[in-house]
Amino acid sequence: MNTAMSFLRPGESSRNLNDSFFPTPEKLADDLLCMVKWERVVDMLEPSAGKGDLALAAAKKNYLRRRGCFPRNNSELMSISPECIEIDPYLRSYLDEAGFRVIHDDFLTFNTFKRYDLIVMNPPFRDGDKHLLKALELMENGGQIVCILNAETIRNPFSAARKELAARLSQYEATIKFVENGFKEAERKTDVEVALIHVAIPPKELDSDIMEGMRKAPTYKSQTIPDEYHDIVVFNQIDEIVNRYNFEIACGIKLIEEWYAMQQMLKDGKEEYSSPTIDVHLHGSNYSFGLDETVNGFIKLTRSKYWRAVFLKDIFQKALTSNLMEDLYNNVKELEDYDFSYFNIMTLVIKMNGKIGKGVEDTIMKLFDDWTHKYHWDENSGNRHYFNGWRTNDAFAVGKKVIIPFYGYETHWDNSKTLDEHRVVSKLRDIEKVFNYLDGGRTPEYVPTIETIVGWMKNMERINNVETKYFKVTIYKKGTAHLVFRDEKLLEKFNLFAAQHKNWLPPTYGKKKYADMTDEEKAVIDSFQGEEAYANVMAHADYYLGTGGQPQFAGLLAGGTQ
Repeated sequence: MNTAMSFLRPGESSRNLNDSFFPTPEKLADDLLCMVKWERVVDMLEPSAGKGDLALAAAKKNYLRRRGCFPRNNSELMSISPECIEIDPYLRSYLDEAGFRVIHDDFLTFNTFKRYDLIVMNPPFRDGDKHLLKALELMENGGQIVCILNAETIRNPFSAARKELAARLSQYEATIKFVENGFKEAERKTDVEVALIHVAIPPKELDSDIMEGMRKAPTYKSQTIPDEYHDIVVFNQIDEIVNRYNFEIACGIKLIEEWYAMQQMLKDGKEEYSSPTIDVHLHGSNYSFGLDETVNGFIKLTRSKYWRAVFLKDIFQKALTSNLMEDLYNNVKELEDYDFSYFNIMTLVIKMNGKIGKGVEDTIMKLFDDWTHKYHWDENSGNRHYFNGWRTNDAFAVGKKVIIPFYGYETHWDNSKTLDEHRVVSKLRDIEKVFNYLDGGRTPEYVPTIETIVGWMKNMERINNVETKYFKVTIYKKGTAHLVFRDEKLLEKFNLFAAQHKNWLPPTYGKKKYADMTDEEKAVIDSFQGEEAYANVMAHADYYLGTGGQPQFAGLLAGGTQ
């Protein structure tokens, strides 16, 4: 803005002005407004506006902060200027002609429901304490106040009002800066020392009458755990989340009913008052329903939120592979029609428990195929250890070290790469779950968890031979991962499981001794692992030929505490 441009007419003689009017000098206004944190300032008030000097300075600061440039004309600036209060009728007229919005006369009698982000003020020196106390009262819901006071008001708190002000300023840890000769070059000069005060009042903590009422006389009850579950389940997390769901539903229904009651009141009386200014919309909906439809719609949306939330609990995350988790999330729409209750959660747990074996076995076969697939590049060709399969030559196993295509890094606009934590956790967790299942709980629990390990990886320059429960992993930014398995017996069981499910081994595998096999069957055994290794499998059939069956919902079922 051209500093020579003026949006107000030139100053006039003080003969028409009251004795307490001292316009704010430009330098002092700038010093005061530099104390403001402007980031969240939208609505402003100037309660002793005079001719608008301080209000105009605040409008310029706010405009520049919000728009990044100076205003082109008076109307642009006035559109974001503070609302003004002024007790002097001559000055009110002056402000009105200049384009300010004058909303009241005497600030000490001003009351409003409107909430301001910032009050800027240069009140009359003789009762500045009362004016600042009034501003503090208006800002009880949170916001900022910057004020110019006679320094004596702060230095000499002899009156009850000054003592109260001192206590309030101390409570809010106000910033106070004393300035000598601040009005020496002003339009109306005075050599009085002033105090520049900045008060930042934190947002008021809201109380909910509805929630308090629900707590005192709840309209819901904790769901009773069915007797048949008591001996097999300890489910503290779920009990807590079910109670929270019930509380949210009870409070939400009460809120909806309150609005409908208010709506009926607003529609009574004269026609011009019959349209309510507040409406209730369900999330994602742009139209209103009747009371029952709104309540039921709210319940359905809340059920969806809580079903999704419970899937993030460890009992699901640790037990289910990514394909089963995806299956759960795909069924959220169907679950919206089922109440979020202890019974329904446990019913889902039992259903998923029945699916885990099949789900993990599917994941084993998917991992085997991923690790042994012949890609167009040759780096992972060493993964495949060929053998003469049962009536086919296309048979192979996974070696101790595998190289897999795996994009564990995200590439950003500047070609920098950062670890994709979600992708890495999902992939490594699936591998760990598969080997947990095959291992049958024989390997002790490993601390830290996959999530913690990946958190460490995030800060590594190079992810090299990071040790997990069953393998060491190296992840390269080019898009591959190298896995080295720590337990060769468990890897052998993995290969055996895959080979049997692909029918690459004789149907008699594990049922006949090597000596009793046909020459054709022996040839497959010899190619796959050899007579000695086969004899070891037969000697430990419970391990190599068993399904494992862990973890399922270990810790949830069989009395574990989550």
